[in-house]
Amino acid sequence: MKYKFTRITIMIVIAILIIHCLLSHYDGKNYTIENMEDYVRRICEIGNVPGMAIAALDHEQEYYINVGYADKNEQIEMTNKIRCELGSTTKAFTALGILLLEQDGMLDRKDSVKDYLPWFQPTYKGKEAIITLEQLLCHTSGIPVWTIANLPAGTINDAELLENTIKEIQSVKLNHMPGTVHSYATINYDVLALIIEQISGMTYEEYIEEHILEPLGMSNSYFRVDDSKNAQSAQGYRYAFLGAKKYNAPTFYGNTAAGYLVSDAEDLLTWMKAQMGILETDMAEKIIRAITESHSYPIENGQHYFAGWNLYDTYFCHSGNNPNFSSQVIIGRTNKKAVFALSNICGSAPTKAADGIYRMMQGETVEIGFWIDSNSFIDLLCFIICLMEIYIMVSLFEKREQKKYTGTKVLFCILIAVIVLLIPYILHYNYFALAVWFSPCLLFAIAGIEACLAEYIILCIYNHKKHRSIV
Repeated sequence: MKYKFTRITIMIVIAILIIHCLLSHYDGKNYTIENMEDYVRRICEIGNVPGMAIAALDHEQEYYINVGYADKNEQIEMTNKIRCELGSTTKAFTALGILLLEQDGMLDRKDSVKDYLPWFQPTYKGKEAIITLEQLLCHTSGIPVWTIANLPAGTINDAELLENTIKEIQSVKLNHMPGTVHSYATINYDVLALIIEQISGMTYEEYIEEHILEPLGMSNSYFRVDDSKNAQSAQGYRYAFLGAKKYNAPTFYGNTAAGYLVSDAEDLLTWMKAQMGILETDMAEKIIRAITESHSYPIENGQHYFAGWNLYDTYFCHSGNNPNFSSQVIIGRTNKKAVFALSNICGSAPTKAADGIYRMMQGETVEIGFWIDSNSFIDLLCFIICLMEIYIMVSLFEKREQKKYTGTKVLFCILIAVIVLLIPYILHYNYFALAVWFSPCLLFAIAGIEACLAEYIILCIYNHKKHRSIV
């Protein structure tokens, strides 16, 4: 009974955390276009978001909303000139590169990947499968989602890292017959990047900068190919131990084309104007044509994916998440309204903010309601699991001796411990990927399960030996 106070304290702490979550993640206030900044600020407060920068366009009216900090420790405020990694909203730039090369007659979207990468030989049900460039653009290649866990860390200084990234999946078993099912796999666009390099004779970054960024006047944007320019962007964060903690994620140069364009709100306002056909600059006709084509793909069943965009009848959009940054863009087809949100933490806050602002610009009244970021929730859940594991470990010390079936119990616990350790690999993930993308609380929770099982095994063996010595 001497550990009763400890156990009660743990349960009280867990109850407080749950109640605090329910209360602190709710906001019932109504927001309109008149108080958009209050809406964004409240989302950042609820979601524990370090900083957010938003560019919005409502016909001729331009808005910049900046909340929080680019670096909390240094008290550097977020501004529309602070750069953030875009995450998967980078894919629209990569796709535009493919469409430009198609216009130049250097490729055809119906071509097979093997036409450019002969060693790329994925299989479906034991037979070689043919994947086209169009299927990569649509995420209908059949390449599994979990291939993101295979991305090797490294920079542009690591020889042939992009090619080696693709070679990691060159014989991957596809989940679906190519062209039949939409299944988002980020590495599809890394394959496209390698093809751009093969055809153009330039690095992917050089091609996109010369043919897209420079013609559009996006002079503040660049690709993260190593850590040399990190000081030019916001400090990244991730959720950890019930807070937003500073986090410098590894560089994945092989995944540059799918998520590592770095930009600011001003350049992204320019990007949105280009998408809407209202950018006042002397763009080449083929760029205008490629941009229009990128979101004019036929829509089936109300929505479709093509060229880095989720396509809907009245708008097109995309979200982006890197381990320590996130973004969301929404562009109306006919209403001349658009919004691009950036944040220096991985999560869904930019999506929540951009959706609300886009609706406000259409005259709607928006309520946040109960909202918790999914990454923040995982952090909270794993923290609570860690507390429960401590509760279990304390309780085991008070457990009465159980002398029967010791061998069976020990073997069963060892089996469970092995299964828990292998679950990430069974799901085709690994501990490096978990450490990069999720709160460290997740790994602590897994370690806690192993510790509980180890303690129980030790107690079983100890009690068994103690009983035998008495007998």
